[in-house]
Amino acid sequence: MAYDPQIYSSYELNWQLHTQAGNQCLLAGSYLEALHAYRKAIALAELMLMTAKKERRHPEAIHAYVMACHNLADNLVKLEDFQVAETTMQQALDRVVDLMHATHYFQCLRIKAAKALKMVSLKVYEFYLRLGQQDKARRVFEHNTELAQMFFSQIQPRLLSV
Repeated sequence: MAYDPQIYSSYELNWQLHTQAGNQCLLAGSYLEALHAYRKAIALAELMLMTAKKERRHPEAIHAYVMACHNLADNLVKLEDFQVAETTMQQALDRVVDLMHATHYFQCLRIKAAKALKMVSLKVYEFYLRLGQQDKARRVFEHNTELAQMFFSQIQPRLLSV
């Protein structure tokens, strides 16, 4: 199948629209409407990511996915559904770490995933702090920092030798 930039652009545009709609609903206190918009944004971000993996283009798709998960988790906190919020954040972490270590994907996408790990780790850290779970926040952040450092230490020598 040939790469069609229209498909990715369509996913990205709709992701932006649903994200903006969710943000507006969240600010207005319409949490159930925001929930639906953010879930659509995640589905679109997953399509963007799938396209990025398959076509070896658009490594920034991982950031759209992480942002969509973060937005949904924030909304779930507003709805006091802390367990699903935590699961959503963990899902984002797992996806980023898996992608970062998947050597069959192109390097640029893997590096973007490692950078996204920083963003999602910070959001998870803040989430646990909000719940009063300082020890868990610290453990998760330290673990993810180690993963990122290990990733970059393994990839750096190859980058320098090219």
